[in-house]
Amino acid sequence: MRGKVIKMDNSTKEVEIEVKGKIEKYTVGKAIFNQKKFQVGDNIDYNLKGKNFEFIKRISDEEMKSRDRSFSNNRNNNFKGNKSNSKEPVKVKQYPYNFVSLKDKNDVVDRRERKLGTNTGKLVCKLLNKTPLFIMGESEQDSKGHTKERFYREKGIPIIPASSLKGAIRNVIDVLTNSVIRNVEDEKLEQRIGAGKFESVFGIIESLPENGKNGVIVEAERIKVKTKEKIEIGHKKFNFEDNGKEFSKKYNNKDGLIERVKLKDSIYNLKETEIKIKPGVTTVEKLITNSGEYKKYVIDDENGVQGVLWFSSPIFGKIHEKLLIPKKNGRKFEFSKEEYEDFKYIIKQRAERIKNGKDINSSTFYYDKNLEIGDPLLFQQKDGKIAEHLAFSEIPRLRYKFSPLDLVPEEFRPSDSLKKLSFSERLFGTTGDTTKKDEEKKDELVALSGRVFFEDAKNYKPEMIDNGNPVTLKAFGEPHPTLTTFYLDNIEKNYNENKGVSIRGRKFYWHHKEKIGKSFSEYRKSVEMPKDKNGQNKFAYNSSLELMDINNEFEFNVNFENLTDEELGVLIYAIELEDGLLHKIGKGKAFGFGSCKIKIKEFLLENKDKYKDFLLEPFEKESKKEDYINKAKEKRYFDENRKNIKELKAILSKTNDLDFSESPFPEDTNKKGEKNTLNWFVNNKRGDRKIVLLSILDKNPK
Repeated sequence: MRGKVIKMDNSTKEVEIEVKGKIEKYTVGKAIFNQKKFQVGDNIDYNLKGKNFEFIKRISDEEMKSRDRSFSNNRNNNFKGNKSNSKEPVKVKQYPYNFVSLKDKNDVVDRRERKLGTNTGKLVCKLLNKTPLFIMGESEQDSKGHTKERFYREKGIPIIPASSLKGAIRNVIDVLTNSVIRNVEDEKLEQRIGAGKFESVFGIIESLPENGKNGVIVEAERIKVKTKEKIEIGHKKFNFEDNGKEFSKKYNNKDGLIERVKLKDSIYNLKETEIKIKPGVTTVEKLITNSGEYKKYVIDDENGVQGVLWFSSPIFGKIHEKLLIPKKNGRKFEFSKEEYEDFKYIIKQRAERIKNGKDINSSTFYYDKNLEIGDPLLFQQKDGKIAEHLAFSEIPRLRYKFSPLDLVPEEFRPSDSLKKLSFSERLFGTTGDTTKKDEEKKDELVALSGRVFFEDAKNYKPEMIDNGNPVTLKAFGEPHPTLTTFYLDNIEKNYNENKGVSIRGRKFYWHHKEKIGKSFSEYRKSVEMPKDKNGQNKFAYNSSLELMDINNEFEFNVNFENLTDEELGVLIYAIELEDGLLHKIGKGKAFGFGSCKIKIKEFLLENKDKYKDFLLEPFEKESKKEDYINKAKEKRYFDENRKNIKELKAILSKTNDLDFSESPFPEDTNKKGEKNTLNWFVNNKRGDRKIVLLSILDKNPK
């Protein structure tokens, strides 16, 4: 922690420190005074260990100012992914997925016009699942928000849709041929900011951005309002008497609220008082202690001071809410249309999380309408004039200034010219760069049909786990893409500026070697949701799936037309893969589901003479698959000396150095003894540590 010493009382051994514009009071040891470690006016670094104050060092004015600089330079802010030398990063490889590099450093990305070949035909394929398989079909949701999902069927027959098969095969071809990255989100990422890391200013909206002009925020003064009384009901056990209704008739203890009020000018004369935060720690702020005191300031007069009573969403143990009033001689800050849109998006996301049952503490969100003049908010100031990173919470969720698409290198973006197509675009077709707005597109038509066509895979003798009764799984505990150290290529970079930063590569899931070919009963506990103390294991955050047992056979065809020998060789290789390599298909990949082997049962080429003699078969069997694969090998498509190919083969291998026998995700326990993935992330991110996903070829630090 860091602050400026403004008062020292030798008689009580208390010091007052200004921290982020607030005065905090601490009781310190005699040594602080006897040894004169610091004095009034000094800037200091210090820690709190329980009730104990620990002085670290004096710091210069320049170091102190560095804390107050703009958001992008704040060294303690985890949102930006910048350097933190407090602790070494936590390095992990034991995770369900990883990323195959975009290319080898010596590769040249081949972009050119499509040329038609002479090979037209059909591949008759058989797929065998080596671990449980799930393809999402019909679903239903119970009153608690828990979802039960059935295996996809058509006319009662289990189906793997052609789109799923094509996606799995094309993902492999994209890596082999350094093709474009598809389906990249153009939506900005989000990040939750930790407690104490958002150095904010309170404000009230004076005007909104419109007609090319920025909006304006008036700096506000916060007055704490005590709306709950803490009542001890036993040793270290407390209850809270909620007096919210006495302040506002709109109050609902499940929701927050924003209420505009008119106040007497005497509200500015309210004296600061000492507020106890926790044992040994106090802060000095203006405080209204009860509803009676509050009502003395409220008036029914249009000329009164315009204030905002702001109840944020309920948190257990929170006893204070906020009353905001315009600061006397307060500053005004401008905010851009982009900041305004980002703020509206974050509000919309929060409202949707509540609506979808993902926030059980609230039933509605108090920003339940469009933003208006007079609404309160928090923000960070830049250069004393600009408001950025608008928020509705002191522990906010903010949007990055870039989207995943911005982090894709130009050479891997979808083509906008028929003369610069990547391999997979030449093979499967393209609709061009759909992320560009109409005015950014070139005049040339870029839509192109494909030459490879997958059919649905069908299974006529299905065997289901538990006779088709859905299995209730643990929550899908993977991090959001905003866990930048997993998804981006350089943890030392500032992730809120996309300069010199790119995505790590193409996402693939590991095979769980301990599950391949094994009975589900042998590892059921590692994926099934355990029941809680009430005997429940079905919640809004997990699902129950109807799983297909191992060793079920599916049959499907792949039709192709006008392929070159090289293109056909790549297609054959990507479908069958090498011995020991498997595909991943369907939902639940993180749990080890969907590991499949595909074999080509028949390789049929079009009979060139079929139009000369109608008695001839349209296709003739071809036995020389290797000839076509060798043509592709000549182009180094499968060469393990290329880093990305070595990584691809490693992550598709049915053997690896990972162990998913206990759980698909890393887990840890909290103080209540609850074991889950969230606890693992929380525990390992303490102290501003970064969690770094090691590369596919790194050793697993078990």
